[in-house]
Amino acid sequence: MLKSLIDGLSGRKSRDSVAALAVDTAETTPHTQMTVMFPEEPKPVDLPPTLGFVAHQAVLDRQQRVVAYLFAVREGRIGEAAADRRRQIDSLLLSTLHKMEVFRLLAYRRAFVHLSVASLALPAVSELPAHSVVVVLEPAGDEPLTDADLERVEALKTAGLRFAIEPARFDAVVLAERLRDKLFGLADFMVLDFSASAPKVLAPLLDQLPQRYPKARWFARNIGSAEDMELSLHGPASNRFAIFHGVYLASARRLPTGKVDSSQTRVLEIMRLLRANADAREIEAQFKLDSLLLFKLLRFVNAPVNGLSRKVQTIEESLMLLGRDSLFKWMSLLLFTARRDDGASLTLLEKSLIRARFMEKLGDYRGNRIEAEHLFLTGIFSLLAALLNVPLADALEPLDLPVPVAEALLAQKGLFAPYFQLAVACEQDEWQRVPALAKQLGLDIELINRYHADAVVWAQEVLSNNGVTGDPDSI
Repeated sequence: MLKSLIDGLSGRKSRDSVAALAVDTAETTPHTQMTVMFPEEPKPVDLPPTLGFVAHQAVLDRQQRVVAYLFAVREGRIGEAAADRRRQIDSLLLSTLHKMEVFRLLAYRRAFVHLSVASLALPAVSELPAHSVVVVLEPAGDEPLTDADLERVEALKTAGLRFAIEPARFDAVVLAERLRDKLFGLADFMVLDFSASAPKVLAPLLDQLPQRYPKARWFARNIGSAEDMELSLHGPASNRFAIFHGVYLASARRLPTGKVDSSQTRVLEIMRLLRANADAREIEAQFKLDSLLLFKLLRFVNAPVNGLSRKVQTIEESLMLLGRDSLFKWMSLLLFTARRDDGASLTLLEKSLIRARFMEKLGDYRGNRIEAEHLFLTGIFSLLAALLNVPLADALEPLDLPVPVAEALLAQKGLFAPYFQLAVACEQDEWQRVPALAKQLGLDIELINRYHADAVVWAQEVLSNNGVTGDPDSI
């Protein structure tokens, strides 16, 4: 894929077509609306009734903190659609994401929206919030870009919208050499796809592009291995990479050290006491050994997102108002913040919160509150092995979890296993598995879309209310 770009940079022409990619998109309500006006969109063409599952893929900064999300819609070979059809697909996509209320997320994160150049004339594009959304430009099939297309990009850029461009997508077939510098010069981010080629092919790009377009920061996309990450962090022009995305980063990699600190040990002991129905005074005594844990717990519990009628001030009140099961649920969050407030552990916490809330909402949808609580625990403990750097069975052993929770986590079987598998499939963009699991559970794709978006926003609210979120303004 990247050969065409190298040819273009060296003055050679190439007509190799670029393989079609799926569309990553997002829609929001505006903070600062733009007023750029373009011609009316053409009459609709035949479109599917739904664009299918919308994945939320995390984008991390150099400290491994989540700062943005990609919203990828999987609906066939969208990348090959003709300009008119692609414009209509993008329009429907923006509408779908608006119905999902994705804009709520932008108070805490940024969104990368993949749109074709042909879709920039859509009215919805000029309404995107410039502060929160970065449009990743894509060609519409093999249709060449024109001077008018670049004028639209420039007008939106002047109005405040930011752009990211994957240079390899714009070969000589779709972008004339005379327009290349103008288009690339408008980019705030250059996207480098690590799935496209081996590092030896990426290296020349890293050596040449930063010199020609010094103002753009770099987005390392589809990081698939430790070697990819090493190249983006320490290879040529590595200081230009600001954000990162990919299956390697999304996987539950264990933290560098397996040492469990005293605070984590105390949290596990309190959770054991709760499961053993120990006396409240015995539980409170453990908190007195680490007052910071009590402060963090009460901050979690009293967060506005939980909607308590009055603030909880003591462990005794927590037990009375919340009950042991709910207190146990909130204690689980302290495992991620007790160790240290670093990017890696907080990213694990965010992912665990999304899984937990998503599964809990599916349980509520079924109408069984007890199952919903247990589904939450399944999600929140699913990354405990990565956090503590011990086998999951050893991490879960002192907690005496309900049987369906343990079966789903340790053996991938039982009542909760399909819910857990669905949460992981949504998170890791296993878009072909999502419909199959949805059918198995008797769930509608649109419901899954909405609940997963709700879970992402809820996780941001919990983290923000407790001062443990990343800095989206860094991008």
